[in-house]
Amino acid sequence: QVSAQFAFLSACAKRASQSFAPSEMAEKTETKERREISEAELAKHNTEEDCWICIHDLILALPKDFLDEHPGGPDVITCLAGKDATTDYEDISHSDSARDWSNKYIIGYKEGASEEAKVKLIPKTSEISGKSGGMSALAPAVLVLILAVVAYFVFQSN
Repeated sequence: QVSAQFAFLSACAKRASQSFAPSEMAEKTETKERREISEAELAKHNTEEDCWICIHDLILALPKDFLDEHPGGPDVITCLAGKDATTDYEDISHSDSARDWSNKYIIGYKEGASEEAKVKLIPKTSEISGKSGGMSALAPAVLVLILAVVAYFVFQSN
């Protein structure tokens, strides 16, 4: 049941994030002084009033006004508070303007992250899709083709 609720909330957030673009989202983000943050420290910030998440080894402190304005609602984020939310963040397919908006909440980087994490921003959609190697889109088609060939030979022998 929780999985079905999360899937519904994710779908709502995806639709909303594609059309939500407040003026602040277009602002250029300044790189603030960042510090290394352990997983234990991240885990302590797991409420709506004190919400930190980790995305791409970057720690974001999300204020209540951000949570209230989030197109998917605060629950979509607070259920991931104090955790690494990279997979969930990418599953939603946030727009580049939403990614830019997220950058202003970066306060640090995950303990053990690369040197790049000290200055990097949330990657753009094109940067993420470029790292997949292009095979992920073909995998379902290849699987269907293999199953069709196996089914053909199974039913031919009967």
